[in-house]
Amino acid sequence: MRAALVYNPGAGRGSAREGAVRRMIQALGARGVTATALATAGPGDASHLARAAALEGVEVVVACGGDCTVNEVLQGVVGTSACLGVWPAGTANLLALELGVPRRLDDIADVLAAGDVRRVSVGRAGTRYFIVMAGIGLDAAVVRRVSPAVKRLLGEGAYWLAALRQLAAWPPPRFLVEADGRTEPATLAVVANAAAYGGGLRFTPRARMDDALLDVCLLDSTDRLRLVRCVVAAFRGAHLGLPGVTYLQARSVRAHGAREAWVQVDGELAGRLPMNFECIPAAVSVLSPRCSPAPRGFAARR
Repeated sequence: MRAALVYNPGAGRGSAREGAVRRMIQALGARGVTATALATAGPGDASHLARAAALEGVEVVVACGGDCTVNEVLQGVVGTSACLGVWPAGTANLLALELGVPRRLDDIADVLAAGDVRRVSVGRAGTRYFIVMAGIGLDAAVVRRVSPAVKRLLGEGAYWLAALRQLAAWPPPRFLVEADGRTEPATLAVVANAAAYGGGLRFTPRARMDDALLDVCLLDSTDRLRLVRCVVAAFRGAHLGLPGVTYLQARSVRAHGAREAWVQVDGELAGRLPMNFECIPAAVSVLSPRCSPAPRGFAARR
């Protein structure tokens, strides 16, 4: 089996990342996997490198980094026969959390070498794919406010700090979301392909990666206290019955009505409204330690 490790040599402490990549190549080699390291040089490189590796016949393209790196690699893997592997080395690591990927290097190597394949859906926001979720309005505005320097220093705390700053820039824009034959107003929307969300929040606790639907959680409020109550309740998934909260499932979604409202996908800014969202069933294969006993192996994904 051949694998390509796509990573950013400038992320974190560069020398530490390079050393970890060398150790992973050795660990995979000991497990019968021939791995090649592909270092990015700038924005968008991960997508191009992943696509080129997949078209050359590499069976597994591994995204080494956080959810933004995973999202870039995803763009290159969708539509090919290559599997997406995850080496969590970022801030939130939401896809790794959803799949149950471990954090120790040797344990990750075991997952990558085992070849346990799970076919999952992906979402598409405009022309960009996402595998965990898209956020609209207040959610995306927080992502936009996060400082890379503060993120390196505080990790997930950088998002909470950005959220506090966003609260000071009240009120958020209100927009409209069309889904499942309904049109609902919102100031925050999460359009999810998976249940995981940053900071331990569970805005879409019913979302599943192996169904053909997007789960949509809408919050319509310009009241700061109501927003805080909703966020606190979302840690337990208890927000769904609160006033101003709407939960929908749909194959396609359209958001419009406020051009100043931003959209983020898997933690990466994707533009502003209006934007269409859709679920693409069984669009990509991922390596996961939690897949069922059947199917197993790389032949099962074709």
